[in-house]
Amino acid sequence: MQNLPQPDLRKQSRRSKPTSPLTTPSLFGKRKNIRRDEDRLTQPYVDLYSFSSVLSVLVTLILSVADAILTLKLISLGGRELNPFMDFFLQLGPFPFLIVKYLLTGTCLLIFLVHKNRVIFGGRLRVKFLLLFSLLIYLALILYELVLLSST
Repeated sequence: MQNLPQPDLRKQSRRSKPTSPLTTPSLFGKRKNIRRDEDRLTQPYVDLYSFSSVLSVLVTLILSVADAILTLKLISLGGRELNPFMDFFLQLGPFPFLIVKYLLTGTCLLIFLVHKNRVIFGGRLRVKFLLLFSLLIYLALILYELVLLSST
């Protein structure tokens, strides 16, 4: 009996084009990490996110709300908002300021989370670094605002 050559299934892969982060498999799949080295640059999306990534997003969002509340407190004590974009919403009132701050921060964090495995700046940096960087920036900002409050 003659042995027939086996087809190379990798060439007929469903991975011939990148998976969108918003497809049904992405929303309800089981992929927690990227298994193949060749997929790291072309298929960076996962279906499930690590506990640490989700925790980083939630803590950063909580810190963002705390920043908004501390900002409102500092404003009531005579401070001013240095960010002209957020100052515009602050002039509309505390509620628009809080909503816009929450929505902007939440949207950015969601984008960072979905794209966390993508590389940026010519492959020198992964987007998940931005999740950690955001958390650290908000921690520093909260500490700064607490120092300002304690000196008033």
